[in-house]
Amino acid sequence: MSPVKPRPTGARKKSSFERRNKPPVSAKYGYVRSFDGTKLFYAAEGGGPPLVFCYGLVCSSLHWTYQIQHFIQDSPKKYRAVWCDYRGHHNSEAPADLRSLTLPNIARDLKAVLDELKIEKPVLLGHSMGVNVLLEFYRQNPDRVAGMILANGTAQRPLETLFRHNILQAGFQLLKKTYQKSPDLVSIAFKLSKQNPITRTLIALGGFNPHLTPQEDIDLYVRQVLEMDPAILLNLIENYDSYDATAWLHTLKIPTLILAGEEDKVIPLEQQELMHQLIPESQLEIIRHGSHCSQMDLPDLVNFKIEQFLDRINYASTPIETTEISNLSTAKRPAPDPAEPS
Repeated sequence: MSPVKPRPTGARKKSSFERRNKPPVSAKYGYVRSFDGTKLFYAAEGGGPPLVFCYGLVCSSLHWTYQIQHFIQDSPKKYRAVWCDYRGHHNSEAPADLRSLTLPNIARDLKAVLDELKIEKPVLLGHSMGVNVLLEFYRQNPDRVAGMILANGTAQRPLETLFRHNILQAGFQLLKKTYQKSPDLVSIAFKLSKQNPITRTLIALGGFNPHLTPQEDIDLYVRQVLEMDPAILLNLIENYDSYDATAWLHTLKIPTLILAGEEDKVIPLEQQELMHQLIPESQLEIIRHGSHCSQMDLPDLVNFKIEQFLDRINYASTPIETTEISNLSTAKRPAPDPAEPS
């Protein structure tokens, strides 16, 4: 196993003034064996009602880092943020059989993590492919979910509508056949593409609003993608592209917030609008100027939308007492005016 890589803090680092007087946040890191013995890494940060974060295809906790930080420390209501690395990703083991890289198995992995942490009924947050992980987790465990936040995802086969075109289906099949004939050639091409500025630019422009997301965050994501074993990427894409939950979305019985980027080039807005139509009593929030990673483009706005949703479903801990409230509650009240009626 590689050494533990903690959650990236993101380039939007807070000033020392903003960090002052904030108590340190507890963090627990660990491993759990899943149903087939695959060793999975998990993290649990902060305290309070649990929020469970699932990232997208060959992504990482970087994609939720500004939400995790906000809800464990910066929000007036504190939460416990839980995330894990998927099988074959970052701190987790690759399974012995790469054919087990499927959304149903990743959902089973998530259950193993929640069982390990004794978390019964959390709110789940998923981005991109993480949306499908959450939908599959709900299908398998409908009584284990208090609510869902589905960001920039689709319930049906993604390669059919990726970038509003199905040409990537043919491209994926070509890449798959090339890998089957010459895996070393594809692996070398992946390594060489790390130094190719065109490849890096295309990945960045496809997933982010470069005018809003810090370049440092975009560069880190590109490095993570190009460091991924292409065999893991190919096996996971194949299963991801066969996943379709549209036939049963009408059976969802939990509060659901759908977040959509107005300028999402990867999974177009109409896919989130379709989920909104199919999921009963769901709420759709469109993030203006947001890309496929609206939560990184405009984290404060997305955090506010999530907070509103959590408040609406009454999923919150007791507000942390502010200095002003504390001072008022402990200050000596003035004596009442005898001439004033009681």
